[in-house]
Amino acid sequence: MNIREMKDETKKLTQQMNPANKKYFNEVVRYISSDSTTLTETKSAEILRGLAKQIVNNQQKGISAQDAFGNDASVYSNQLVEDVLMRKPRTLKDKIKYYTMIPWVALTWVFFIYMITGFMGKWFGGALEYTQINTSFLLLVAVISIILIEAVTRFLGSVPAEDEKEKNLSARKFDLKALGIYIGVAVLLVAVGLMLDQVMPSFTVSPWDSLIVFIIGVLGHILIFARRGK
Repeated sequence: MNIREMKDETKKLTQQMNPANKKYFNEVVRYISSDSTTLTETKSAEILRGLAKQIVNNQQKGISAQDAFGNDASVYSNQLVEDVLMRKPRTLKDKIKYYTMIPWVALTWVFFIYMITGFMGKWFGGALEYTQINTSFLLLVAVISIILIEAVTRFLGSVPAEDEKEKNLSARKFDLKALGIYIGVAVLLVAVGLMLDQVMPSFTVSPWDSLIVFIIGVLGHILIFARRGK
């Protein structure tokens, strides 16, 4: 769907809104269409079309835009743009999928490393190396991976314009306090992980076990999570 088609559909959806919802939507339009954002015209049109659909669908259920997105349209608009620039999910369903995908991928590659190190002994004329894994370590990897991705997308990520004619990059405001909180939480989790290591169960895996887990992880990512952006 091109920009004109998206704008035409948005205009039709706007005509279906009641006065209160239309006012709220127009405030979002003014913010997203202003020069204060670095969104491309294509991305702006896509966002507004999606929001208009949500407002109309909610209106049919008796839910106002203020009830769904908050009383202050400018606050919601700012958060909406930030989420888009950092490619973060906005709906609950997308958030669940997103924050499940991160540890899934991290653990998949952890078992890939176990597989490689396990087979190395065999490759060099020795025996297969079995690995003992503590459950607390896997839990720690899962949580730390989420924190790491959040930190990277918040402080280091920049999303290039999708339209090749528009090359504006989003300017991030570096928040030292927030970064310190991320680091502090990560350190705390490592300490908790070390304590849990003494009480959580351990199990032993062979390189073949790790290979099977790795294959399942890759297939799961392709079949489940890779469809997220579609």
